[in-house]
Amino acid sequence: MEEDILMKNKLTLIKRSAPMCPDCHKMQNILEGEGIPFDTIDIAKDSDAIEKYNLSSVPVILIDSDEGQLKLNGIQPIEVIKELLEE
Repeated sequence: MEEDILMKNKLTLIKRSAPMCPDCHKMQNILEGEGIPFDTIDIAKDSDAIEKYNLSSVPVILIDSDEGQLKLNGIQPIEVIKELLEE
């Protein structure tokens, strides 16, 4: 099921909703505020994602490109995200 999600948009935000993750919420608000389409994987609802994506912290941004998948940890500047999405 998660593989289908990753194919819808070029960017996926991996977050945790419970307990609340302030950085996850902030990154989600930044993406939404910029109108960047993204999919979400919530590790509170999908604990298998922790192992699948080798997570040690959240938020994590996955960006799919022709070269493969780029994994960014933590809050990222929107300029960096936009540049990577244009590649």
